[in-house]
Amino acid sequence: MGVPGMNNTPQRLRVLFSKDGNLRFIGHLDLQRLFERALRRSGLPMRYSQGFNPKVRLNLACALPLGFSSDCELMDFWLEGQSDLDSVNQKLTQALPKELRVLGVEEVPNNLPSLQSSTLSCEYEIRFPSQYSGEELETHLQSLLQQEHLVVARKKKSVDIRELLQDWGWEKRPEGTVLRLVLNATPEATGRPDEWITLMGIDFAECSIHRSRLILSSPTVKEGKND
Repeated sequence: MGVPGMNNTPQRLRVLFSKDGNLRFIGHLDLQRLFERALRRSGLPMRYSQGFNPKVRLNLACALPLGFSSDCELMDFWLEGQSDLDSVNQKLTQALPKELRVLGVEEVPNNLPSLQSSTLSCEYEIRFPSQYSGEELETHLQSLLQQEHLVVARKKKSVDIRELLQDWGWEKRPEGTVLRLVLNATPEATGRPDEWITLMGIDFAECSIHRSRLILSSPTVKEGKND
C-alpha cells in the first residue's frame, strides 16, 4: 500500500557496466543471480516481483557469450520511490565484484520495452593472434564476404550467418589489427563473431573478443554507446 504524501511510482534505473577478468566466464543466468545478490546487499529500496517467491525485479540485455569481455552491458532494475543516482551508483559499486564495474546509472521511463526486446544488434571488436598479418586477415574475410550465403549448424538447425552481418571494418591499433563486426541481435536471429572467426580458418579461442556497443530500438541518452 502506498504512503500518503509520498511518490510511490517505481523508479526504473538503467546501469551501464563492464564485464572483464574471470567474470568473462560466468553465464547469463549466473550473472543475473550475481546482480540479484548484489542488489539485496546494497541496501537500496528494491522493488520485488509478486507471488509466493518474490524476486528482485531486474532485466539484462542480450546474453554475452562466455569468454567475451564488454564495456557496454546494460541492466534495468526498479526501486520503490525515488533515489539519488549518485547514491545508487556508489552502493551498487560497493556490492559488486571489481570485475563488474559500474560505468553509469540513469533513470529511464517505466514504459520503455525490455532490454531484450529492444536490442537490435551488437558491435564486437576482435583482436587476432600476432602471427596473422593484416593482409592475410583481409584475404580470409573477403573470401567469406564474396559468398551469398554462409550456412553454419547450430544444434538442430542451420543458420545463414551472412544475412546477420550488418557492418564491418578494420582498425589499425598499437596492439594490432582489430576487426569490427556489427551483427544482428534480435530474439529471432543473433549473429555470433566466433562463427566468423572459425570460417576464416582461425581458432577463436586464440582471439580476444570484446563487445563494444549495444544498439537499441529505444536508446537512452547518457550511455553514449547506442545509435
